[in-house]
Amino acid sequence: MKKLIAAFLVFVMLMGIGASTLAGSQNSIKVSINGKKFSVMTANVVFDGKPIETDIPPIVINERILVPIRSIGNHLGAQVDWNQQSKEAILKTSNQEVILKLNSPIVTVNGEKKEIPYGVPAISVNDSRIMVPLRFVSEVLGCRVDWDQETQTGIITNPVNEITDISVENSLGDKPKIVLNTTGKIEYSEDFLIEPDRLIIDVHDSKLNISDKSIVGSNGTVNIKVDKFPVKSVRMAQFSNNPLTVRVVIDLDRQIGYSINSSDDHKQATISFLNNVQDISLKEVRGREAIVIKNSDEFKYNMFTLSNPNRVVIDILDSKLWTNSLELDVNTKFIKRVRSSQFNPDGTYNNHDNIVRVVLDICGDKEIPNIMMETKKNTINIFVDEGDFSNISYSNEYENGGLIKVFAEEETKYSINYNESSRRMEIKIDKDDVELEKGIMTVDDDNISNITVDEDENYKIISFKFNKNIEYEVLSDLVDDTIKISFNKLEENNGSKLIVIDAGHGGKDPGTIAPNSKIKEKDLNLKVALKLDKKLRELGFRTILTRDKDEFIELYERAGIANRNEADAFISVHFNSHNKKDVAGIQTLYCPAFDSQVKGGDNHPFAKAIHDALLSGLNRNDKGIIKRSDLVVVRETKMVAALAELGFVTNPEEEKLIITDAYHEKAAQAIANGIVNYFNSLEK
Repeated sequence: MKKLIAAFLVFVMLMGIGASTLAGSQNSIKVSINGKKFSVMTANVVFDGKPIETDIPPIVINERILVPIRSIGNHLGAQVDWNQQSKEAILKTSNQEVILKLNSPIVTVNGEKKEIPYGVPAISVNDSRIMVPLRFVSEVLGCRVDWDQETQTGIITNPVNEITDISVENSLGDKPKIVLNTTGKIEYSEDFLIEPDRLIIDVHDSKLNISDKSIVGSNGTVNIKVDKFPVKSVRMAQFSNNPLTVRVVIDLDRQIGYSINSSDDHKQATISFLNNVQDISLKEVRGREAIVIKNSDEFKYNMFTLSNPNRVVIDILDSKLWTNSLELDVNTKFIKRVRSSQFNPDGTYNNHDNIVRVVLDICGDKEIPNIMMETKKNTINIFVDEGDFSNISYSNEYENGGLIKVFAEEETKYSINYNESSRRMEIKIDKDDVELEKGIMTVDDDNISNITVDEDENYKIISFKFNKNIEYEVLSDLVDDTIKISFNKLEENNGSKLIVIDAGHGGKDPGTIAPNSKIKEKDLNLKVALKLDKKLRELGFRTILTRDKDEFIELYERAGIANRNEADAFISVHFNSHNKKDVAGIQTLYCPAFDSQVKGGDNHPFAKAIHDALLSGLNRNDKGIIKRSDLVVVRETKMVAALAELGFVTNPEEEKLIITDAYHEKAAQAIANGIVNYFNSLEK
């Protein structure tokens, strides 16, 4: 008997189990723990007021309740697995994974190892049942646990989910989208009804508790008038108290496709309304070959070009393709093939955005030709040929420059802006006063790389991308029907190094958002990039900014800008985020040459020069120089390239610094110092 007690006390010390809890009583049972028999106290466990059913009763060890893993897993809605080889029990829900190793003080939660609380690990009981600590497992999976001393009962409560907010926002394609925010995991069912057309969403096990009382009526319901296609209004009310159900009704103009996506933590649901891409074909339009894309509704799109191999990409926003994928051999003079599929966002868009990507593969080794986009109601006609913009004239008639003309429908006001950092001239004209379709025209002479036409809500925007810096003179009147601009190239110090500065994110892509100040990463990036541009120019460097304002630039185009201009170095400016608030500091990311098909030399020295200068200049934690061959902007740039993460907006202390102008100034100076140090090291 003494040997048995001594052996058990050794087991207790190893397991962190208090011996005092093991005394026999009328509420005790004999069990085999890890192959040895002991008498242990039992306990009761109830879940949402009902006793849980187990083949082995819950037991008490070291004042903690342990329960069979499969029983508690079933009640908490978790999948339970057992790895016999590693002796690990695994609990999985839609947003949590918990791995408990038998007799181990270490538990893994969502990939992160930590010491198990309360000192009681998972154990094997009666050689067949894995018992796990009730409080730890239940709390990790989102439940509340209380203890009733009098009845020796562990009480698990699944908190009632509350809908705290509903809002109407504009999507990428400018259709309204409905966003629901909840306190817990959102579970719903949906139905579409006609006459009148409406989408019904029932949110289960939920109570309506809207924070913004201004949108709640006297009867406790929500009614939001939208009147923007396709949404007329949004209504929401507590539909049922038993079971708890909140009903959302979205009144629509007509039947339309939609999608419902949940956030990663399942506490937000976004309802988007979708255009259907119905057909893609090659047709003749007014004597010109065109790729014609037919859609069910009005739509918005992004168009850009990619190289290696040359191709034209059209992303149709808030849309679904009528088929899984499409590949069409057209073999025109310029287009070899048309491909289309539902695009899986890769960082350019948000994870749940619905994008139909259409790719036009350019024939052989041909350069990308001119691209004209003609939109008529629900149809896009894409002309890829040698045609040009009918109301834009450009001639390089001067020895050191040229003449630009834009023909308006009538006398009109206009604005001209030239940015020497990006070497881009932008002309804005009221969209009703000029007849121009969206598109891009390749010029590629000594003066101009390309001419693009875009538009916003009010203006046609005509951009000229110059190969070298220019000075210009406006020859037309302030109000005129023909806008005339002459320009001359400026002499540059070609011996100075050319640095491409990339302000990460932009336009519809905000990047991460600071949790307290709500400032968007895209805005922080641009502030630092503009300061860096000024500092490098003062140091004698030539610079190009991939963006000098809040606009969306595709990732491959950012790398393309650097490659086409044969830059000497590329630096991308970013700020970081993490789900743990205590993570803070500076990271520098780069792509090793052996992981890139375009790089010729070692990029680590450049990344190290940037990183060392940032640590010195900002006095923040060192989070390391990280290899990231998955990042387009550092992988697809031919020159040395690095991406600087200038701090974590999710760290409360660092956020306060990050949003200040003084920090932006220091960051820009540090990056400039790093660039200078790198090029100086090459001369030694």
